[in-house]
Amino acid sequence: MKIDDRFEVIIREVQEKGKVRVAELSELLGCSEVTIRNDIRKLDEQGVIHKTHGGAEKLGHGLTVQFSPGEYYLNAECKKKIARRSYEYICDQDSIMIDDSTTCCYLAQCIKEHPEKRLSVVTNSLYAAVLLSDTQHVNLHLLGGQLLSNPAAAMGTTTAENVMQYHVNKLFTGINRIDLKVGLTSADEMHAEVKRAMIGRSDEIYVLADHTKFGGGSLFTVCEMKDIKRIITDSAVSAEIIELAGRMKIRLDAV
Repeated sequence: MKIDDRFEVIIREVQEKGKVRVAELSELLGCSEVTIRNDIRKLDEQGVIHKTHGGAEKLGHGLTVQFSPGEYYLNAECKKKIARRSYEYICDQDSIMIDDSTTCCYLAQCIKEHPEKRLSVVTNSLYAAVLLSDTQHVNLHLLGGQLLSNPAAAMGTTTAENVMQYHVNKLFTGINRIDLKVGLTSADEMHAEVKRAMIGRSDEIYVLADHTKFGGGSLFTVCEMKDIKRIITDSAVSAEIIELAGRMKIRLDAV
């Protein structure tokens, strides 16, 4: 079983039962107790569950955001690499905006773990806001609006209007699909509306997208490629995409 699939089962078991033992998970998943301990350690480090002696338990203190297992854990290692590279483009004293994409959740984790850069962060992601809420090096602004999506985030016209109060140095955003000849596209009108507003209030746009996001297109156009400063993806992106980006003079990092 792949690690992302194991994560989903472990999180589900912890959320449903409150507390689980390593031996129980090992038998359920058909893998070694060493593997389960490593999985629990990683999920504990991400702040999703709490590691205990011999098992794991549901988080029961502090401010937390729970969400159903799913896209957050798909291609997780790729997303972490993308997030770490994205963090390198953030400078001390920057004002940045991060959206509700799952890869930006990992970027929020990077920001939390590196107090050497003092930042102003604007986000519509409830998960990112909770993660950064107790950090001394972040001046945090949470956008308002209807809470939707998974993980939960503010969406819709109210959120887009709220964005207009801000101006930031850099935006870090995920996206449904990337067509290098067309631009960024979204399958959801509310997501597209908020992303357009964010792009309009940012000096530089960084797109965080693993290799599965390239090719084809979704229904709603968000922006053209000329508006983008850089795309940050993973090393599994196809050679054809890298070659086309080079011909179009699109900055693309494959990490």
